[in-house]
Amino acid sequence: MSRVIVVAYRPMQGKREELLGLLAQQHRRTRALGMLAKQPPLLCEGTRGEIVYIIVLDTGADVDRVWEDETFQDIDARIAGIATMTPLRTLDEANASYMDLAGLALQGA
Repeated sequence: MSRVIVVAYRPMQGKREELLGLLAQQHRRTRALGMLAKQPPLLCEGTRGEIVYIIVLDTGADVDRVWEDETFQDIDARIAGIATMTPLRTLDEANASYMDLAGLALQGA
């Protein structure tokens, strides 16, 4: 069974574009590890600037294996330096029956 991973980040002021670039690097690394399903990733933005990143891991992929990769860890540490991982329930859009977010293009996906 595939695994859907949804994560939201609140970038620091002036760090939105850098965050988007790092998410693209993270996506390429996960693909290089052979962990992603065929579905393309989704990248969205909330009304308060939160970036929501949605990927589908391949059937049988162990999500923990991604975080064991040193390159992925390095990218994740850079993300942590410019953005805060945000619980999905804190997004304004999470208070509705469905989430209506602005779609964004993932750089180099």
